[in-house]
Amino acid sequence: MALDYVAKQAITANGRASGIQKEEKDEARAAVLKLMRAAASYINNFTEITSVQLSSGFLPARNPKRGRVPDAPSWTWIRRSNRPAEIQLGFEAVREAYLYEMQIADEPDEQGNPLWRSLPLVSDSRGNYYAPVADGVRYHFRVRSLNRHGKSTWSPVAVRTAWVD
Repeated sequence: MALDYVAKQAITANGRASGIQKEEKDEARAAVLKLMRAAASYINNFTEITSVQLSSGFLPARNPKRGRVPDAPSWTWIRRSNRPAEIQLGFEAVREAYLYEMQIADEPDEQGNPLWRSLPLVSDSRGNYYAPVADGVRYHFRVRSLNRHGKSTWSPVAVRTAWVD
């Protein structure tokens, strides 16, 4: 029945079909719909499978992908800015991230590791600046990405000594 309907639909698709051909196509469509309703009724009443999955003849849709924690940016950099006493901070954009948490350090702790300070959250990997910077000071920068599923690990650390004109 379905193949009969498809054949009649193809004949009437070009717009030059006669009235009789259009009526035959409509009758074939009604027959296919009646058969599909009967199959759905059988599936609902006599099987353990839901009619949503099988009665339409279409494959069931996949379940939506489960979200995951975003990846960490794989690179960062620190560049001189065009403005005095300022540096530009950049990093790889991560597709799954909504926000980015940035940290900067300009002095070491007791063990010699960078003493990290948090910067405001940002939503873009470009156009991030830090000021004021001091001449000859070594700055360390890292970032991690965030979404509703969690936070990534920290990115690699970028290091640069600032020059102030």
